[in-house]
Amino acid sequence: MPVYSDATINSIKTRLTMSEVVQSYIPVVTRSGRNWAKCPFHGNGNERTPSFAINDKDGFYHCFGCGESGDMFTFVEKMDHVSFSEAVEILARKAGVELERVPGTSEHRDKDELEALFDLNQRIASSFRYFLTNSEEGQKARDYLASRGVTKEMSERFQLGYAPSDTSWLYSFLRKKGYTDDLLKKSGLFSPNNFPYPMFADRLMFPVRSWQGRYIAFSGRDLSGRENVPKYKNTSDTPVYSKRHNLFGLYEALDSLKKGDKPAVIVEGNFDVVSMHQAGITTAVASLGTAFTEEQVKLLSRYVHRIDLMFDSDEAGQKSTDKAISLIHQKGLECFVHKLTKGKDASEIIEKEGVEALYNDFKSSQSAFQYLVTKASEKYNISSGRGKSDFVRFLSPFLLSTESSVERDTYIQTLSSLLSVSEESIRADVSLPESGRRAEEDERSITQSAPGRKFNPAAVSIDLFAMLYLANHRDLFPEYRGKISFGDLKDREAQTIYMALENAMRNDITTNEIFLTLINDEGVRNITAASFALDEYTGNVQRSALDEAADRITLRGMEERREVLMSQLKSFSDSLDDEQISEALERKKDLDHSISVLKSELFAARGKEE
Repeated sequence: MPVYSDATINSIKTRLTMSEVVQSYIPVVTRSGRNWAKCPFHGNGNERTPSFAINDKDGFYHCFGCGESGDMFTFVEKMDHVSFSEAVEILARKAGVELERVPGTSEHRDKDELEALFDLNQRIASSFRYFLTNSEEGQKARDYLASRGVTKEMSERFQLGYAPSDTSWLYSFLRKKGYTDDLLKKSGLFSPNNFPYPMFADRLMFPVRSWQGRYIAFSGRDLSGRENVPKYKNTSDTPVYSKRHNLFGLYEALDSLKKGDKPAVIVEGNFDVVSMHQAGITTAVASLGTAFTEEQVKLLSRYVHRIDLMFDSDEAGQKSTDKAISLIHQKGLECFVHKLTKGKDASEIIEKEGVEALYNDFKSSQSAFQYLVTKASEKYNISSGRGKSDFVRFLSPFLLSTESSVERDTYIQTLSSLLSVSEESIRADVSLPESGRRAEEDERSITQSAPGRKFNPAAVSIDLFAMLYLANHRDLFPEYRGKISFGDLKDREAQTIYMALENAMRNDITTNEIFLTLINDEGVRNITAASFALDEYTGNVQRSALDEAADRITLRGMEERREVLMSQLKSFSDSLDDEQISEALERKKDLDHSISVLKSELFAARGKEE
């Protein structure tokens, strides 16, 4: 059962237009009386002519380039990688609508716990901030920030704080505020093996905020100077935080990232992010206590088509660079690498030489391919056969992760010229097929099932037509489910919609937005959403068209049953007795009669229409 009521959904829709929601993410232009945008789901927003149509009257969008369709909730889900419930919450805040939950569900109880954790993190972030800016003990943290060249403006922007050295205050403070031990154990603020000992004490605190600005975790830099104490500690995964899916500095970088004209810059540490923003490079972010992940690439790909890497210049940093390049290329994004010359990392440069030195050092970069070729050239002797082989093997992960055949062929041509070996030899060593063949095979294999494929209403099966029609007129489903059963349907997409219609009927769901959440398959969900904006499905009820579809589905089932019966009679005639044969022939006779009647009715109905 959905968490939020139909009343909440409808209130949001009455207060916001589709254009207003889209405009908060990407520019919207008016053309021929309609609002359009450059599609954010294909081409990375670089279309020459906008193909993303926005229908404020019906509250839907449809891209004529990639086929993506949906409503304002779908749009927010896709843009921000959130669930339907989270999209409702985002738009409710924007519209000033009070959320009304459906009571008595596990989702309801889970939401209460999540909100409590968000509230807890917000409260502690404010406390850490107060200790940094106003307490006497916080002076050591203020002095440390000054020594690192961090301005008060940056300290405020990132809401930096200080966790006191007293290890008893946190638990005592939170218990007085009414938080239970059970919730505090889940918060990530206390040692999992020594509760209620705090995770952070005598540390400079870096709050981690979600893209929405909600406080979800913390990272702390030790200021005690004690030996055998980890320099940095990070919150472990909690119900509101996953390190694989979040980035430090994302919220602070979001406005710059959404403009789409600059690459996201991945750096290694918290101070590096702060230093980069201080230098005016405000798209910098960092992973927290983990290597750069596929999930983080997906998160950034919604905002940018290029990701730049600027990891530390030491060996560990370079290994991280190599791994990140492959992840980025696998998602079809451009990747460039920056190698700093004035220091090991951004924070060291700004500390020693200032903001301008960091900005100037950052300017130079290499494409990922250039970077790897340069690195391989320094590592292997390409005057020998073995050196050439090792060189190609080093580049193999990059070549294999390159989706575009044209781009990959260009790289192979360059390597062929550089190494004085044939392109075929390079392909053989990398285990690549002949030029273009793999891309063509991959394209054929995904054409039928790609979630973003174009929806052609004229090419749908009779099954899918019937289910899409019923999805748009769900009040008719209880009647027509007596004429069309799940087993009558042959089209997998139609079967998926049928199950959603069953669930919607049983749970009395009326809004399109919540109905779409019942469809788990993204491709089918897109097709259904697209139908909500097409007159062919949304207009006045045309029972004749729906009746014809139901009759044709029924007729097909009858003909299939007759074929099966005839096959059985032919295959087992020698083993059937006279009575069994007679019964089978009688069933065939009944089927023949029913088929004949139904065909006549269909013919007559079609004649009346003509």
